[in-house]
Amino acid sequence: MLDALRFRDFRYFWAGLTVSSIGAWMQVFALGILVVQIAERDGVPELAPLYLGLMGLARAVPGLLFTLVAGAVADRVDRRGLLLATQSIMALNAGVLAVLAFLGAAALWSVLLAATIQSAAFAFDNPSRQSMVPRIVPMPFLPSAIGLQSAAFNGASIVGPVVAGALYVPIGIPGLLAANALSFAAILGALAVLPAIPTSGTPTRSLLASVGEGARYVRANAVLVWILVLSGTLFVAAGPTSALLPAVAGDTFWNGMSLLSLLLTAMGAGAFAAALVVMNVRRVRSLGSVFTLAAMLNGGALVLFALSNAPELGLLFALLTGFGGTLLAGMGNNMLQATTDDAYRGRVMSVWAFLFIGLMPVGQLALGALGSLLGIRAALALGGAVAFAAGLYARVRVPALSAWRAPSHVGAIAQTAAVRRPTFR
Repeated sequence: MLDALRFRDFRYFWAGLTVSSIGAWMQVFALGILVVQIAERDGVPELAPLYLGLMGLARAVPGLLFTLVAGAVADRVDRRGLLLATQSIMALNAGVLAVLAFLGAAALWSVLLAATIQSAAFAFDNPSRQSMVPRIVPMPFLPSAIGLQSAAFNGASIVGPVVAGALYVPIGIPGLLAANALSFAAILGALAVLPAIPTSGTPTRSLLASVGEGARYVRANAVLVWILVLSGTLFVAAGPTSALLPAVAGDTFWNGMSLLSLLLTAMGAGAFAAALVVMNVRRVRSLGSVFTLAAMLNGGALVLFALSNAPELGLLFALLTGFGGTLLAGMGNNMLQATTDDAYRGRVMSVWAFLFIGLMPVGQLALGALGSLLGIRAALALGGAVAFAAGLYARVRVPALSAWRAPSHVGAIAQTAAVRRPTFR
């Protein structure tokens, strides 16, 4: 399970990723409260869900514009160099936002601008980072790398909110944002000691032609198309839940703890548990069946979360929502990559990234707007119902998807188990 840590380059990369991810989830907590406070300061607290939704729009535009092109770029340049550039931009952006918060000058427009810059950088960062792992870990050890990356992201989604909740009172929102900015030093330091990772061949097509070639490659396989359709539906309808939790919890406390911190931690615990399942994906052949069931669990749990008023039940259903969402993403990503040629990996991963970088923020805006009109719990219940219905339809009406089985050889399942991404990183 930990075999990938035998390799120095992956060991550094994974350690830096873990530290940086904890900082990212601290910022998720901090920005959620900051946006709610900005709405209250503007005299329109009822528009807090819409403000959170506008953050989703700010993140969606760069994702929609750049993600597919970024995948082609990742197949054409030194992936380590590209990551150094994107992580440096995100670190600087996070630092500027922390300074604005310290000065009391953080307004909605500045938060939205920071979200836009961060998303643009992440659009190029994600496909390069995901497609880099097979170059630093030998193929037989990729399942171990899958689980370790998933554990890093989802373990951080537990630790980050807990630490942020504990530090919220003593250092405030500015301190939490500064901690996130400093956390980038870990991943930048790790990348600095890695060797260059140039392309495996010389590109023969133009950049746009390469994008089109990747799209045709995906479209030619009906199972790949359905994986993306179902995943995209879930990412839009249920994926924005963690980003909208501040509208549910605000800065209230329960049993002496920040309710927002507890809800984020519960979702993170569910996601981490699902990551352990993904870590042992080699032992699961019927990934398609697990994939569709995970979609139904994610949607059904979200409906129950939205309808529950007791904090104890809310925490339980938040945990199940996080478990279902991460299990869906992990199974879907493994199914996707099990049939992807390495020459197309950056472009296929960019299509996958497009779903949560470009489409998930669109869902955040839609649910946030509905939350301002109908109430945030009604909006989340509607999103959960759509997610459950999509999973049920795929299970009953798309047998090629639900009956999909993993190839028997280890090397067929490629590098990265998709996980819940922090909403502002």
